[in-house]
Amino acid sequence: MSNVGSMHGSKARRLPTKKKEPDHVKNDINVTPLVDVMLVLLIIFMLMTLVMGRGQELKLPNAKNYSEEKDKQQPVVSIDKDGYLYVEKTKLGQIALLAHSGDKDADARPNAALLLEMRNQIETKWKSPVTIEAGGAGRVYLKAQNDTNYDFVYPVLYYLNREMQVPTIDIAIQKEGK
Repeated sequence: MSNVGSMHGSKARRLPTKKKEPDHVKNDINVTPLVDVMLVLLIIFMLMTLVMGRGQELKLPNAKNYSEEKDKQQPVVSIDKDGYLYVEKTKLGQIALLAHSGDKDADARPNAALLLEMRNQIETKWKSPVTIEAGGAGRVYLKAQNDTNYDFVYPVLYYLNREMQVPTIDIAIQKEGK
């Protein structure tokens, strides 16, 4: 009877507890956070490329009338106020001013090496699949800062038109009111 009295307060029996084994290290890599971060970075870079302008950043002349034509991904040639020539964002050098000798056929001889490098970069860009697909092959987008001396612009226009025989030269402007 003494056994019964000891169980009087508790009728439930305790089950023996098993010792828990320590947690094992998982060999699987959880790639979901990695994919999430990569997608966010991809979206950020895509938006930034839309916001960033092509070619050298310049203050362009204003215009009321302009074309609403879609970008053809043609090469961008830029000339800043000091006469430095850029293709896309690559600085090629300074354009030499032509002497005003009254020669109507004055060409770009002082700038021959510079303009030849411009030609090589333009032709390379024309061969890129992005430019070909967008319809920009054979076109050039010319940007000149609004206070650039025309003597810097003329040799480039002359070379593009006469030497390279570029059929379409698009001139960059700033829409009036912006």
